[in-house]
Amino acid sequence: MALAARNVAFSLRTAASLTLLGALVHGTAALANAPQTSPSAARSQSVNHERGSKAPATARQSQPAPTRRSTAALMTATTAAPGQAGYVHYFAIRRPGEEWESQIGIELPDQAIAWAFPGAGVVVSPFMGTGSLAANGTLYEVEHRFAIRPFPDDEAMRVLRRELMPRVMPWVADATLHCEWKPAPGELCVSCLGFVLRVLFPGHFPDAPAPPRDFKRAAGNAYFTTEDLLLYLAGVQELATQEARFKRIEALALPDGLREELTRLAGAVDPASEIEAPDAGVPARAAAKAKPGARTLSRAEQQRLRQRRKL
Repeated sequence: MALAARNVAFSLRTAASLTLLGALVHGTAALANAPQTSPSAARSQSVNHERGSKAPATARQSQPAPTRRSTAALMTATTAAPGQAGYVHYFAIRRPGEEWESQIGIELPDQAIAWAFPGAGVVVSPFMGTGSLAANGTLYEVEHRFAIRPFPDDEAMRVLRRELMPRVMPWVADATLHCEWKPAPGELCVSCLGFVLRVLFPGHFPDAPAPPRDFKRAAGNAYFTTEDLLLYLAGVQELATQEARFKRIEALALPDGLREELTRLAGAVDPASEIEAPDAGVPARAAAKAKPGARTLSRAEQQRLRQRRKL
């Protein structure tokens, strides 16, 4: 589906405030019914939680086996739309005169995008296919690339959608800062990947998400990247050989830009030397340069698109 180009320049912090106000005024059910604790407040209360506490054996036995991503259908989109709350959206952004960078966010029930944006922090802004965003005096070009439903099974998506606003809005209300690297001491801040992972896989502590143990990062990378998340969500990462990965990609119905990106990544990663995700509660980080091509970018621009350091 072709995306209608829109040029939008606005203050992200103003947009975030308006969206939060709208959610409160209209009484978003999930937001109103769930207790909210800001990330900074939760951070100070984290001493009351036990790290790595285990569920009772009976509870563990009653849980159904998780759906294997490598055999499940993959639902994707090329724009925001009703019924897609929780979808992870991939964008390309750049500042004037600089290279394109990968930026991700998560779709809300009203089709707005929540993300940790450079110069603005965690904010909510209207979805755009092509346009510009003003953040802290800098005008960013924005190109939407594709979106992916993050969980293949319906129950996991129901839980995410039920808890989406209570997971997202405290970060917005707390005016959480954006950062590529979180300083050891100091104010809590997140990258775009760090924010999305905390929404998808919340842990006991706001300082770190609790990603599944089968979420891995490519060998040679000291940190997680948005590419690692893309391979994981697409069910490609867990496959043991490149042949199996290519077969999986070929069998999926995908937008052209997403198919090209997954094919490139599947050929570049050595599955035998991937590194597992850390235990829940241990911060995962993300870095590494990459060159995923935005659907509307020129070939030269695609070659310059690099992956942001994320967590």
